[in-house]
Amino acid sequence: MSQRPLHGAAELLRLIHNLVRLGTIAEVDHAAARVRVKAGELLTAWRPWIECRAGTTRTWNPPTVGEQVVLFSPGGDPAAAVVLTGLYRDAHPAPADRADLWRAVMPDGAVIEYDHAASHLRANLPGSAEITAPSGLVINADTTINGAVAINGDSLTHNGVNVGHDHPHSGVVPGSGQSGGPVQ
Repeated sequence: MSQRPLHGAAELLRLIHNLVRLGTIAEVDHAAARVRVKAGELLTAWRPWIECRAGTTRTWNPPTVGEQVVLFSPGGDPAAAVVLTGLYRDAHPAPADRADLWRAVMPDGAVIEYDHAASHLRANLPGSAEITAPSGLVINADTTINGAVAINGDSLTHNGVNVGHDHPHSGVVPGSGQSGGPVQ
């Protein structure tokens, strides 16, 4: 008794061809964290992309339309595919060419990089930056500030001495005399 093959040769070839395919992002649904990929004549259904982390530690770096990707389809079924992003190409070349440099380049011109050969972190932002740390922020470094400085808070101290807006002075002399330093 002969057994009938489950798939014909053409169907097996199609499944094998679909296991791994190159494509480009055609659409992105940020709310659902899904993309559609164009690979040759194929336009996939909405599929998840592979992100760096997706557990209790999570990252968010969504792909962009036109980005080149790899489509991995278990069993050759694109309906079950996942999308691996991050292939450089002429339209989106590598943002650096050094082994000792980590760099992120944003579409607005922002660049964040760390040069581990020089032990130097650099952020060049065309806009603003904000750090929120309700328990405090400590900077252990000699510091230079270029530009205006505004301090909003209840107190300002230097070496434990109040130098804020309400600090008292000793030895106040009327006229052109100099007052003493802040009261300790």
